[in-house]
Amino acid sequence: MTRISTSAAAQAALVDLMRSQRNVFEAQQQLTTGKIAPDLKGSGFRTESLAAAYGARDRAEGYRFSAERVGHKMEITAIALDKLSDAATDLRVAMTAADGTYIMSQAREAFEKARNALSTQHAGAYIFGGTRTDANPITATSLADLVAAPTASDVFVNSSRRPAAKLDDQYTQETGLLADEVGTDLMAAFKRLAEYDAGVNGPFDGPLTDAQYTYLQGEIANVIAAFDGIADKVGENGALQSRVESIVNTQQKKADYLTGLIGDLEDIDMATAATRFQQAQTAVDVAAQTFSVLSQVSLLPFLR
Repeated sequence: MTRISTSAAAQAALVDLMRSQRNVFEAQQQLTTGKIAPDLKGSGFRTESLAAAYGARDRAEGYRFSAERVGHKMEITAIALDKLSDAATDLRVAMTAADGTYIMSQAREAFEKARNALSTQHAGAYIFGGTRTDANPITATSLADLVAAPTASDVFVNSSRRPAAKLDDQYTQETGLLADEVGTDLMAAFKRLAEYDAGVNGPFDGPLTDAQYTYLQGEIANVIAAFDGIADKVGENGALQSRVESIVNTQQKKADYLTGLIGDLEDIDMATAATRFQQAQTAVDVAAQTFSVLSQVSLLPFLR
């Protein structure tokens, strides 16, 4: 009877020892990871809330990344628009000169600057191409190409739709301008100048004739109007930039809040974890000693 009860007590002590060792392992894991459990399955009643918080944070971070990428594109767009504005200014200034040869030389340089601005790329895509990003949105490479085109708008091959990006669950933002929107009026001015140069009153070569001077004085107003149109697009792009920057900040704050919420749900209090580890280690020592004593119990001491 004594042997049976001793065996049962030893088995119970072994169970206590194994349980204490498991508690030591879990407490040590908490100290190492700083988490209540190694995965969501071990979070108990917090599992559903944690899964939802993780999903919401991932969406916020995804939207923030998208907004930052859109913001970078708009920064490049702003630089391109500045270059396009400079081209319009260069053309206007050239038209005030008295020497036709100089005017056409400057006009060709201004055209090249404008064409390069409209051909600007970001991350391998043409920023003024709309939803068509694989082809240069302006096909004209010289003033002669403009003269050959039926109209200035015919040298543009961008799509008719601006690209868009989803930056929140309920908000989608257009992310670019179109080449024909920002460049048609200026290209039309270049085309008219080149056509005049190639026409009966041309070429612009040496001192201006009275007819050439009169034409240029009237055309300067058109170039100024083209410049003003570009300036309007600069303002539009700037307004969109401000909106996108606000979205970046909003999504960052949302992600930070959710990160804190996740921490509240799954992070362990390190002082509590350390105390639990010490208590679990003590329990292991006691259980080990108890098991050792019970596993060595014998009737021999009582028979002597």
